[in-house]
Amino acid sequence: MNPLILLTALLLYLWPSVSQAQSSQFAIEGRVTYAASYSLGRWEGTNTSVRGTVRWNPQTGEASGQVCVELGRFDSGNALRDADARGVFDVNRFPLSCLEVERLTQSGEDAVLLGTLEISGTRRPVRIAGKLTREGSTYRFVGGFNTSFSEWRLNPPSLLFLRVNDPVEVRLEARAVLR
Repeated sequence: MNPLILLTALLLYLWPSVSQAQSSQFAIEGRVTYAASYSLGRWEGTNTSVRGTVRWNPQTGEASGQVCVELGRFDSGNALRDADARGVFDVNRFPLSCLEVERLTQSGEDAVLLGTLEISGTRRPVRIAGKLTREGSTYRFVGGFNTSFSEWRLNPPSLLFLRVNDPVEVRLEARAVLR
């Protein structure tokens, strides 16, 4: 048999498994919500400016890319509280918080997103556990983690004798659209 025909047949046979092992690029959009409390109550702030681009290989979990949020766009329904949050984050110096995505693994719908998050000049590894569902060529991730102000070298906001408590719950809802 002609070696060229044999090589072509072998490549055509292997092509589906080779192409499945490659990374795909996704456009990311979504929202991040924080839930915080103090001795007199609890509230949430939501930010819909989540945007980014991520490359992901579902077979290996390897991922790369960046997803950012504009720190000045959190809305808790209270303008004074939101102004305090902008001050805590020092949005004039650090307008964005970005996650460098490193890995996304899944088992069924359970998923873990690993990366390095930067908030107001401090970078830390994060682990975001959640659910990943596929909707055609689109994926939806919903997950979260708990954190504290001290982990990011931030001073919790306070008013008179009231101080925001740790931990703060952070939830991410993201939609990944194949590019």
